[in-house]
Amino acid sequence: MATNGWSPQLLVFLLCFYSFTLIVVLGQMEVTSALISLSNLTDQFTLLSFKSLVTRDPYNVLSNWNSNISFCDWNGVLCSHGSQRVVALNLSEKALEGTLSPYISNLSFLQILDLSSDSFHGHLLVDFICLPLLENLYIRKNNFEGLIPQTLSHCRSLQILSAGDNQFYGSIPQLLGSLSELKGLNIRGNRLTGTILPELGSLTHLWILDLSSNLIEGTIPLPLANLTKLISLDLKFNKINGLIPPNIGSMNRLQELGLFVNALEGSIPDSRYQLVRRSNLYLEMNALSGPISTSINYPMNLRVLYLNSNNFSSGIPPALCELKNLIWLYLQDNFFTGELASDVGNLVAVDKMDFSVNQLSGELPVSLSRLQMLEYMNLSKKSFDGNIPQQLDHILNLDTIYLFHNKLSGEIPKSLEKLQHIQVLDLSFNLLKGEIPSGGKFANLSAESFLGYYAPCGAPKFHVPVCSDGAKKHNNVNILRVDIFLA
Repeated sequence: MATNGWSPQLLVFLLCFYSFTLIVVLGQMEVTSALISLSNLTDQFTLLSFKSLVTRDPYNVLSNWNSNISFCDWNGVLCSHGSQRVVALNLSEKALEGTLSPYISNLSFLQILDLSSDSFHGHLLVDFICLPLLENLYIRKNNFEGLIPQTLSHCRSLQILSAGDNQFYGSIPQLLGSLSELKGLNIRGNRLTGTILPELGSLTHLWILDLSSNLIEGTIPLPLANLTKLISLDLKFNKINGLIPPNIGSMNRLQELGLFVNALEGSIPDSRYQLVRRSNLYLEMNALSGPISTSINYPMNLRVLYLNSNNFSSGIPPALCELKNLIWLYLQDNFFTGELASDVGNLVAVDKMDFSVNQLSGELPVSLSRLQMLEYMNLSKKSFDGNIPQQLDHILNLDTIYLFHNKLSGEIPKSLEKLQHIQVLDLSFNLLKGEIPSGGKFANLSAESFLGYYAPCGAPKFHVPVCSDGAKKHNNVNILRVDIFLA
C-alpha cells in the first residue's frame, strides 16, 4: 500500500542511500583521523626503536622518552604544529652510544637530524629514499663506518651534509654531485680514497667544501673552480698531486684555502693571489717551487699565509711586506735568498713570523722594532750577521725569539732586559761575546740553560766566570750558545 505516493521499495532505497552517504562522509573523516593517528604512532614507535639501540646515555637525555607524555615533548624532538609529525631530531653532544636504528627512515617528515659529537657506531643503514624532506644531516664526530649511502641522492632538499670525523671508507660517491641544493659538504677525517670527482663542480650553491684528512689522490679537477660561492675549500692532509689549477682564481668569494700536507708541485698561479676576499692561505708542506709571485700584493685582506716546507726560491718580494692585515707569516724551510728587507717593518699587525731554515743573509733590519704586535719571531738557521739590534726591546709583546745558528756578533744587548713577556730566547751557535745580561726576565733564567756551553762571563748563577772590566772590554770572539728558557 502506498504512503503519500511513496512506495515501500522507494522508501527502503532512500533510507539505504542516505545511510550509505552518511557512512561514507563520516568514514572519510575517520579514515583521515586514523591515518594521522597511525602516522603519529609510526613516529613514536620509530623513536622508541631509536632509543632501544642506545646502549649508553650518561646524561639521561632519553629518560622522558616514554608513554607518559607526548613524543613531541620528548628531549631533542621537534614536531610540526599541524600534523604533529617529527620534523627535527637534535641529540648532538649528548655522549650517546649505540647503533642508529634503520627505522629512522620512517620519520618521513624529518628535515633535521643532528647526532653530531656523539658515539654512534656501525654502518649507516638508513634508507634515505624515505626522507625526501631532509635538509640538514649532522653526524660528524661519531664512529660510523662503511660506505656513504647511495640513497642520499634522493634527498633533493639536502643543504648540509656534515659527516666528518667518522670511519667511512671507499670513494667519494658520485651521487653527491646531484645534490644541487647543497651549501655545506663536510666529509673530512674519514678513510675515503679515490679522486676528487669533477661532478662536485656542479654544486654551485656550495659555501663550504671540506674533504681534508682522508686518503684522496689525483689532481684537483678544473670544474671545482665553478664553485664561485665557495667561502672555504679544505683539501689538506691528503695525497693530492699535480698543479694548483690555473682557473682557481675564479673562486672570488674564497676566504680560506687549505691545501697543505699534499704532494702539489709547480708554482702558485698568479690568479691564486687575486682572490681579494681571501684571508687565510695554507699551502705548506707540499713540493711547490719557483718564486713567490710579485702580484701577491693584491689580496690586502690576507691575514694568514703559510708557505713553509716547500721549495720556493729567489728573494722575498717587497710586496709581501705591504700586507698590513697579516697576522701569521710562515715561510720557513724553503730556499729563499737575499737579505731581509727593511720593509718587513711594515707588517704592523703580524704576531707570529718564521723565516727560519732558508738562505737569507745580511744584517737584521732595525725596522723589526716596529712590529709592536709581534709575539713569536724565528730567524734561525740562516746566515744573518752583524749585531743584534738594540731596538728589539721596543717589541713589548715578544715572548719567543729564535736567532740560533747564525753569524751574529757583538754583545747581547742589555736593552733586552726590558722585554717583560719573554719566555724563550735562543741565541745559540753565533759569534757573540761579552756579558750575559741578568736584569729583567734574565734574572729568572735557569742555570741549566747554559750547561755544556761556554759563555764568556755573567752572573754566578749562570755558572760562568764573573765578568771583570777587562773581560767586558776584550775583543776575543768566542762561540756562545745562549738557550734561555724561564725556570
